[in-house]
Amino acid sequence: MREKNSKSDGIDRYHNLEPTTDAGKKLSAIYDEWAESYDDDNDNKLKTVSQPNTVAMLQRHCTNLNSHILDVGCGTGIVGKHLAVAGFTNYDGTDPSTKMLKHAENHGYTQLFPLDIGQALAAEDNTYDVTLCVGVFTHGHVGPEGIDELIRVTKPGGTICFTVNEGVWDASGFPDAIETLTSSNTWILLEKSKQEYMVNEGVQAWYIAARKC
Repeated sequence: MREKNSKSDGIDRYHNLEPTTDAGKKLSAIYDEWAESYDDDNDNKLKTVSQPNTVAMLQRHCTNLNSHILDVGCGTGIVGKHLAVAGFTNYDGTDPSTKMLKHAENHGYTQLFPLDIGQALAAEDNTYDVTLCVGVFTHGHVGPEGIDELIRVTKPGGTICFTVNEGVWDASGFPDAIETLTSSNTWILLEKSKQEYMVNEGVQAWYIAARKC
C-alpha cells in the first residue's frame, strides 16, 4: 500500500473519494459523520487556516459590513464565526450536510439552506453582494465549473472569494478557467495568491478574489 501524500490526496476522510454520479451523496454522508468532530479536527488535527485567511482577503476588498453574503459549503459555520469577528452582520450559508448545518446555527447566519452538489445553488441570480467558497474546490468535490454558480448568484459589482486546494489547481484546470473569466470581462481579478491552507498537512491553497462585472 502506498504512503498517503497529503498534498495530492487531501485529508483522510475523503482522500480516496473519486468523482462519481453519486459523489454528492457520498460527500454528504462523510460530512454528516464528521460533523461532531469537525471543528476540533479543523483546529487541532489539520490546523486549517483557510477560513480566517479568506475572511481577511474579503476585508481587503469589501468594507461594507452590511453586505449580503453567501457562504457556499459553510459546513459547521467556521467562516461565519470569522465573519462575525470581522464585524459582518448579514450572511447566509449553504452546505450538503444537514448535520453540519445544525452546528452552523450557532454562528450568526441569517438563514441556512441545503446544497445539492452538482446542482444549481438554491438562490436567484444576482442576489448577493459577496459570495464566499472555502474548502469546496478540493479533492473529490467540485471542479472549476462550480465558479460559474458563484458568479451567477453574485450581484454585478459584487465580490467573490474562494480557495482552491493546490492538489487540484493544475490537474482540474483552474488556471485556465480563471484566465478565461478574466479575459472575457466576466470579472475583474482582484487577488490571486498561494498561502497556507492545512498547516499540519503541509497543504497550501490558492486564494482568489474577484469583482463581478
